[in-house]
Amino acid sequence: MMTPDKDSAADQKTTIERLLDDEQVLVHINPATPGVAIPPHLSENRTVTLRLSRFFKGELFLDDEKVTAELLFGPEYFTCELPWDCIWGASSIRGQEYIWAESAPDEILHMFLSQRDERLTTVTGRNHYMPPAAMKPRRAASHLRRVK
Repeated sequence: MMTPDKDSAADQKTTIERLLDDEQVLVHINPATPGVAIPPHLSENRTVTLRLSRFFKGELFLDDEKVTAELLFGPEYFTCELPWDCIWGASSIRGQEYIWAESAPDEILHMFLSQRDERLTTVTGRNHYMPPAAMKPRRAASHLRRVK
């Protein structure tokens, strides 16, 4: 697997900082990447998704090397350290999704490629790409409800 270069890490940082302007962001990580610090019970997973927010009680720092976040797991906080090259994807609460293929585990890449291949259809002898519904921007769910 390739290691992201400085430009890729800068793109990840810029993207995640922008997504953090909203309430929260989900980051998808490869826990097998050297330098990752997450709770031991998550370390054996092929991929882990963590919820980050500037509104959480725990501290959150982003620098040129990594994301450091104090996150609550059950009743206790754990200081997670996420080097930029472990973050392979991010999802916003508005439905935006970003993938950095160079950081994704091989099985995740294979999954995305097979899903993409399933969406290719032949129409009048031409291949057309059918984007997944999840990749289209979704309207943010409102917290307001109509009361009669």
